[in-house]
Amino acid sequence: MKKILSLTIAILAATAAFSAGFGLYEPTAIGTSYAGALLGRGLDGSANSINPATLDDITNLTVQVGFVTEHPRARIRIAEGGVKHRSKPLDPGFFVLPHFQLVAPALWGFTFGLGITPDYGLGTRYSHDSAMTWSSKKTIIEGFVVNPNVSYRITDDWSVGAGARLLFFDFEQYSYPMSYLSDANPQYGLIHNHLHGNNGFTSCGYQIGTRYKLLENLSVGAVYKSKIDTRVKGHSNLSMPGRVLGGNASANLDIPQSIAAGVNWDITSDWHLGAMVSWTDWSELDKIVFDLPASQGDKTTKLRWKDSWRVGIAPSWDFARDWTAVVSYVYDSNVCSYDQESTMLPPGDRQIVGGGLTWRMTENLQIDVTYGLVIMGSKSMHMNDPLGRKYRLECHRGLSHAAGCTLTYRF
Repeated sequence: MKKILSLTIAILAATAAFSAGFGLYEPTAIGTSYAGALLGRGLDGSANSINPATLDDITNLTVQVGFVTEHPRARIRIAEGGVKHRSKPLDPGFFVLPHFQLVAPALWGFTFGLGITPDYGLGTRYSHDSAMTWSSKKTIIEGFVVNPNVSYRITDDWSVGAGARLLFFDFEQYSYPMSYLSDANPQYGLIHNHLHGNNGFTSCGYQIGTRYKLLENLSVGAVYKSKIDTRVKGHSNLSMPGRVLGGNASANLDIPQSIAAGVNWDITSDWHLGAMVSWTDWSELDKIVFDLPASQGDKTTKLRWKDSWRVGIAPSWDFARDWTAVVSYVYDSNVCSYDQESTMLPPGDRQIVGGGLTWRMTENLQIDVTYGLVIMGSKSMHMNDPLGRKYRLECHRGLSHAAGCTLTYRF
């Protein structure tokens, strides 16, 4: 039972939907279109999650609602003792991630904002006969951030912003925890484990940002997002022929700190360019410490993740009075080490090619649509099952389609 609970709680940071760690690339449609390269320019309510200092650019009371979809897919191949297993699909399904943004300019250089965005998430589903089911058959993680912000214009060229990041973190995971023994005793394949729980909205961090206009048409910005200490609590149900066992379990799961910086340049009145670079401290999540029932003691699972770097660029063109087109490119580095103790993320760098259209339908109403293709590079890593047998996991043909839409109303 101890090994079973250890595996299920360890999978709280399980295989991701093709993002660095389990952080989503951009939680809003406009942020996806511009690859997050808006650190020096506030276009709309997405400034709440990209850089709160740029809220100062928004001069009208603004409300936004929208969604971004994700559909990650890949092929997984396992090699054991030099023998390669047949390639298996990884397809957790189709996800719809809603977001809401509010921006309210005030007096004396202050602007207030509120964002509710899906900043963290993942989804994996292995085939029933995959060699991975001892660790995870299906895992879904959803992390929404409620983000109140305030910006202040210090001078005409310099603004600062800050806000709280209140996190709700929910997880659900299914596994066949004894399937690694199925060759010796087929009945172990009938033992199922289900874990479901959340952090009860008890986790909070903060962000601070700044933006400075070097020239009338050139601005730079930076934002720091703090680590969020998160404790998730759930209930584990172990089902076996003729018997069901249940018990409480919990784990400490740190959401890492990050720093991003970027530049935005109005090349002409119609052509614009944004660029950004960010660093995320995924090595902080070196291990997951989880608590089991008193009779079983504590357990630690080491991840050995690496920090990730991300760079993005996004040129845009106002090709008509009411229309803007943008294309973007992102490179995101792999966080998985070559040798780790547990089945976690599929290894590989990520590249995203995306773009979007903005239509200012009326003086007050605007619609943004976006699409991005996430391409995951093929890499491999080593892992061990509970008996100490070493496997090599290779992920290839990894793709994720991300599409979204946002409606903006300016009063």
